[in-house]
Amino acid sequence: MRPGRAVWVKVRASEAERAEWHAKARSAGLTLSDLVRRAVGRTHTWTAAHAEVERERTRQVARVGNNLNQIARWASMRSPVCICL
Repeated sequence: MRPGRAVWVKVRASEAERAEWHAKARSAGLTLSDLVRRAVGRTHTWTAAHAEVERERTRQVARVGNNLNQIARWASMRSPVCICL
């Protein structure tokens, strides 16, 4: 074991998951520990503040989509020929 890595982290998995992870590690030329370390290191988590920002962005995009639908509906009902800007 390398210095500084004396703590064990245990994860529950099915036999199929374990076999799949070992196969992925072997095909990448890594140990299972290295594969998991790299995978977890690339994972981004959301804090509560970030999640709220994303929810607000999603709401704004939904509003824009709704407005576009209303404009398209209005344009199609007014005239067969629409002069658009």
